[in-house]
Amino acid sequence: MFLALWAVAPPAAAVTLSLVSEEHPYDGVTLLQYRTSSPSADAFVVRVDLCEAGIRLDATQAPSVQQTAGSWGSSVGAEVAINGDFYRTGPLRVYGRAIGEGIAWPLEQTGADPAYSSEWYWNDYGWIGFGHDRVEFTHSGWIKNNQGSWPTVDGWAQGDLGAAPPPGTLALVSGFPELVVEGTTYTCSSPTASDCFPDRTDMRERHPRSAMGLDATRTELILAVVDGRTAQSSGMYGAELADLMGQLGAYEAFNLDGGGSSQLWVADRGYVNNTSGNNLGGGTRAVVNHWGVFANGADRPAHCETEPACDTLPAAGGKIDDDSACFRTFGDAQYWREEAAGEGGHLYWTNAWDTDQPNNWAWWQLDLDEGGDYDVQAYVDPAWGVFGDAHYVVVADGVQTEVSVDQGAASGWTSLGTFSFANGGDQFVAVYDDAAGAVGADQHVVADAVQLVRVGSWCGDGACDPDQGESCEACPADCDLGEELPGNGLDDDCDGTVDETPGTSGTGTTGTTGTTGTTGPGTDTTGPGTDDVPGGGGPTAVDPKGCGCAGGGRAGLGGVLLALAALRRRRQSTAT
Repeated sequence: MFLALWAVAPPAAAVTLSLVSEEHPYDGVTLLQYRTSSPSADAFVVRVDLCEAGIRLDATQAPSVQQTAGSWGSSVGAEVAINGDFYRTGPLRVYGRAIGEGIAWPLEQTGADPAYSSEWYWNDYGWIGFGHDRVEFTHSGWIKNNQGSWPTVDGWAQGDLGAAPPPGTLALVSGFPELVVEGTTYTCSSPTASDCFPDRTDMRERHPRSAMGLDATRTELILAVVDGRTAQSSGMYGAELADLMGQLGAYEAFNLDGGGSSQLWVADRGYVNNTSGNNLGGGTRAVVNHWGVFANGADRPAHCETEPACDTLPAAGGKIDDDSACFRTFGDAQYWREEAAGEGGHLYWTNAWDTDQPNNWAWWQLDLDEGGDYDVQAYVDPAWGVFGDAHYVVVADGVQTEVSVDQGAASGWTSLGTFSFANGGDQFVAVYDDAAGAVGADQHVVADAVQLVRVGSWCGDGACDPDQGESCEACPADCDLGEELPGNGLDDDCDGTVDETPGTSGTGTTGTTGTTGTTGPGTDTTGPGTDDVPGGGGPTAVDPKGCGCAGGGRAGLGGVLLALAALRRRRQSTAT
């Protein structure tokens, strides 16, 4: 009961924001500086338009050393960098999950490792993650464990503490406590009360702070740093930081590592906040992970959920080549080579390595107009594909499957197997440079084109298959049999009407010889002989309302072929 009352209690005092400056250093990036009162502090905010051309988010790959935001940002070519999650050393690890360059950190470098289950922060984290045309978040452990006070309806894996992100997540940073929960700002009766942010007690003290948030449409990322520990800037309580993020328009927001770690770097001007002051005069602290904002102003936005698909494959399948907007290479560009060879006259290759974590990899994003079973094929130029154990991953309808391919033995289109895909996106094929065991020199892994080839029957394949539940009503394009064939009792042209009436007389108007199959030159009535269908007895009974290819008692394609043969015999008989 006290939790419900506490959750809605008004804050002791609201933070007052005064805008000091606003700049637009890059397309899709707005840099703002605020001066706050209650408390007196300097706050720096970056707003990122996720649907602006050229915008892409990334985060640190699993590190072996600590780096400042500026050092890491400049090394990867980011335009903006900010510190990320809380961390420990020995080994270097973060409190939550982490993904950079599309590669999840090894379990032992994250708070998801069961070996750390006795740590006080176990499963407390939430996260924000970015994928292809996708933005996702999961609530913190405290919010998930207190649904009575904080009922939620949004977010990934709501009931799963420490939830793993969906396949295809490219960049992810964790944080806690949660500051804004589905549009509701986290408030306390007093920012220093013992029940204020029970999942992290240092939120009841004023410190330098960092935070990340999303707006309600998931089209804007909000990054914020508040300076502290100096006469100029006091820092903020956790409740004040939550108020700040709420006022900035966050629908979801999380606390990041703060104190001496709080740092915000912009490529064309360096650090915009007082990083050394936050670190008690110790200079800019090297940290374990970071967010990076890339803004080249030209490429297709990487994470805009309202952006049209990079390409949509038709029901029959299709090809995604390495010049498509649906293709991308990852990792250090200096280790990717390009050749004027392969499908379409161009391919990429890199070398395989004996490593637990991939370094370079590539993927092909798949968006399908129609779900179904498809044979997935990768093109391998035998002049460049060498490695005998190339590591592929296929994600289809949420199911991830690993496949090994001997590229040295492959030539041209090489099947990875048949997979069941859903319609729409969030599906892909990827190839990686990692290998288990020793790898020889020049073991090339090729990334060229992939294609999907439809398996089985589907509407639009040109063949109506009643055994697969197809009918002319559902698949009219597959049942276009041309002109009506007189006398066969079928709606051959699929116009919904049988255009002729089968005869009932064995002699017809001028007579027929049923036993010999000859027909007189009269009307289209036929006798009960053996010339119409095998076994005699005249035309097979059919549903006159349906097309010839439809199921449910209607004649199939075989019947149509027999009718065609019968008509040919009639015409030959008439001609004689």
